Amino acid sequence: MNIKSKIVSIALSVLMVAALAGCTESSRVNYNIKNDADNFKVKRKLIALNTRTNEALFTVEGYLSIGVDDDGDLNVTIKTGDDDYKLFYAHLSDDVTYTSVQMDGSDVTPYAYQISFFPVKEAIEHGLLDVTSTD
Repeated sequence: MNIKSKIVSIALSVLMVAALAGCTESSRVNYNIKNDADNFKVKRKLIALNTRTNEALFTVEGYLSIGVDDDGDLNVTIKTGDDDYKLFYAHLSDDVTYTSVQMDGSDVTPYAYQISFFPVKEAIEHGLLDVTSTD
């Protein structure tokens, strides 16, 4: 091997090691964020979507632990106080999916939560839903 080939080989080796180290760090960070979120240390917003109509069905916002059980139910545990929790269930189907996003910090109480159903206006007008929030 000539000198040029050795330099290229060493450079590629260093790049591969750096890339692998980055994947390990990324995996660790991803795990830590998910773990903190599931332990109610990260404020998140969950949005359920009807994929057929592209409409939002509901949102849940607060300190949430999110899971899906074997029969397709979305299970959301909401921390509402030091030792207080509420459960929220929704059935997922072929036409209903959800996404969750980590929210930035805010000046509200860390135990605030909010559930909003869409279309809220019609549900409230017909007395079907009383939308409240702890804010």
